[in-house]
Formats: sequence, structure tokens, C-alpha cells
Amino acid sequence: MKNHIFTLSSGFRGFPPGAEPVASTDIASRNWSPVTGEMALPLLSLDLQTFNDNVDAMMSIVKSHGAKIAPHGKTPMSPVLARQMVDSGAWGTSVADLRQAEVMLAGGLNKILLANQIGGHAAVTRLAGLLRKYPKAELLLFVDTPEFIDALEEQYAQEPSLPPLGLLIEISCGRGGVSTEGEFAAMLHRIDSNNDERLTLQGIAFYEGTCMKEDIHETEENLKKLFERVDKSLFLLKEVFGDQENVIISAGGSSLFDYVIEYFTRAREKYPTIQLLLRSGACFFSDNGNIRARLGRIAGRGKLGKESSMIIASFFKPTLRLWAEVISRNGESIAICGLGMRDSSIDQGVPIPLALWRGGNKVADIMDKSQTVKLNDQHAFIDIHEEEFRVGDVIEFGIRHPCTCIDKHDIIYGLNQNVTVTAAYKTFFG
Repeated sequence: MKNHIFTLSSGFRGFPPGAEPVASTDIASRNWSPVTGEMALPLLSLDLQTFNDNVDAMMSIVKSHGAKIAPHGKTPMSPVLARQMVDSGAWGTSVADLRQAEVMLAGGLNKILLANQIGGHAAVTRLAGLLRKYPKAELLLFVDTPEFIDALEEQYAQEPSLPPLGLLIEISCGRGGVSTEGEFAAMLHRIDSNNDERLTLQGIAFYEGTCMKEDIHETEENLKKLFERVDKSLFLLKEVFGDQENVIISAGGSSLFDYVIEYFTRAREKYPTIQLLLRSGACFFSDNGNIRARLGRIAGRGKLGKESSMIIASFFKPTLRLWAEVISRNGESIAICGLGMRDSSIDQGVPIPLALWRGGNKVADIMDKSQTVKLNDQHAFIDIHEEEFRVGDVIEFGIRHPCTCIDKHDIIYGLNQNVTVTAAYKTFFG
């Protein structure tokens, strides 16, 4: 899989019926477009220039604040896109489980942050199998129970050839992780008592997104309590392990990373050897919903300084589009599109009609003249007012929540500024 070349053929969304199979590397030669009639709709596309701009913007922000980033690969589950972010400056990629880790390792990525404790003895056996296959992998793993360290120690004692494994103690904030100072101390001492030099404590981790509430004051109070626990944890870590170099603090999310960077900047004055490793992923894709709105609020808060706030306000534009054909009409104003819950995320809202296309040309921007009123499995009911539409027109949709939209698609089609397909990305959601 390292060469990332695959064959597109019938059965993939977007592939023109009756067309000959084509290698992903040759797709640009076909001059396909979702608006000219040959591609089977619906399909999901990625605006390549906007995505590149978003990647460059985030890398600039991270670097300017002395941090690093391992973008969460669970968002696109595409080793090619993950590799592109690494080539642009990311430390590596984050994943949620062992299957995702193997997808990324098979795709040629070497630095993996596995942002969960993975289970018990059986999970550790599976982890050992993965490490045997990829002995040069640099893997960081969340841990939060002494029993899991027992399982790791037992497995490593049986296999002297297993490579080193970096451990991050996760601090709970309403999800996985240690919940008390006593639990954190117990984990520190359990790892310290381990005799295998290949199992090393590299730092701590948390997910601040669970602090978020509708009331910003409540959110900030939750963050304050979380950061106080992180501070105490860093103090205990130093007491047990001394002044370690490059102590990692890993945090994730695309909604509150400004608070995380602000905390990191303060904490580094007290603990100069700490290194922030962010796991934000959705921000690179943005959306026409909550992600874009939350990024706008980060810019508005101004916690990252004038330059970074201006970058956030100017970039992080939506990259993803759904394209669907008007297949029927229901009365004068309701267009029935061949797009449904099998194609679009719905957990943070229905897709937003953006533009009407006819014969390969955009005939109207309709974001302020239309709305999606209902989705069935494979039908969307679009109320279009103040604009004429016809059966056969193509509607361009913005999406809400990239993570739960991309996972419905085996292929993401990369579009240039002329709305022509120049790339295709295989996803691996299983």
C-alpha cells in the first residue's frame, strides 16, 4: 500500500457507469467533474488548494508557538493525506485504535500516536503482532491502568525483540484516563517499577474537548480545573522521574486548542522540557457548520496573538463538498436530490445547499435561498425559493462535521480550481 496507487472501477461512488477502470495516478487525464454529467452522483470532493492552505496555516500556527502536531488520522483515514501533512511539518499522525494504526503504518507513516488505552491482555497480544510486523515504528500509546502495564510488561518479557514503546498517562476529563491525583501517582510508580527499558514514560495526555459547554464561562471553568490537574501531574512526574528531556503533553481537538497552547506557554516557564503535541484533525478540513464556527471563535478570542488569530480568521475554510443531482421535484419549490443519510453526516446538522449547477456551469449561489428540510436514506428534500431549478441540475452541498461524513465514502475526489478531478484518495474506514 506504500505506493498509494489503486484502481478505480465500477462500484465506487462517482465512477462513471460503463467507463474503463483507471489507476488513481491517471485519473487527472480523464478530465472528470461532478458538474458535467459523466460522474455518478452523489460523491464527496476535496478542494485541493483550500486543503493545502489550511495545512500550511495550521503548521505555521503550531510552529510559531513552539508546539508540534500529530493530526488525527481518524478524520480522513487516508494515509496519503496523512503523509501530506507529515511532509508539511507534522510530527506524525494520531489514530484511535490498532486497526487504524496498521493502516497508517502500511501506508508508509512511521510515527504513530495511538490516542487510547487499547484494552487488556488480548489487545496487548495484538499490539505485539503489529510491532513485530513494523519493528521500526515509533509508537506512542495512552495508558491509564496498572493492569494494562502488567500486560505490557508480561508481553515484552516474552519477546525480547519487540521495539521500544512510548507511554503517555491519560488524564481523564469525562472519558478515558486517570480520574484522581492518587490514580496518576499509582500509574507513575507502576511504570517506574517496570524493569524493561523498552517501556518508557514519555509524558501525559488529555482530551480537552469534553470541557466544552454552551456557556463559555462554564467551559473555561472546566478547562481551568483540567489544567490544574495537568499541572499537578507534571509536578508528580518530575518528582518521580526527575528532569526528563522532551516530556510530551498531548492534547486533541479543533475547538479549544487556543486554550491548550496558552496553557502550554505558561507551563513551559515552570517546566521548560515539556513539548506540546497536538492531535487536532478536523480543522484541516473545516466544514460549513460547527467546526468552522468554533475556529472563528478561536480567532475572535485572540489568545494566540494577533498574527495567529488573523491566520485562523483568513484560512480554515471548508474543503469538503457533496454533489448530488436533482432527480425529481415535489411541488413548486421542493427539489428531490439523490443524496441521503447514507452519504452525509447528520449528527451536527444536515448538508447545506450552496450552489446550483447546470450543464457544467454554476447558475446560482443558493445558500441564502434554500435549505435541506429532510433526509431519507437516499433522498434529500431541498426547499429552493427565489431560484428556478430543473430536474438534472446538480446541487453543490457544504457538509457539517467532516469526521462523520468522510467515513461514508471509500473515495474522496480531489478537485482543482476548475472543479475538475485531479486526484483520488482511498479511505480505510473498514
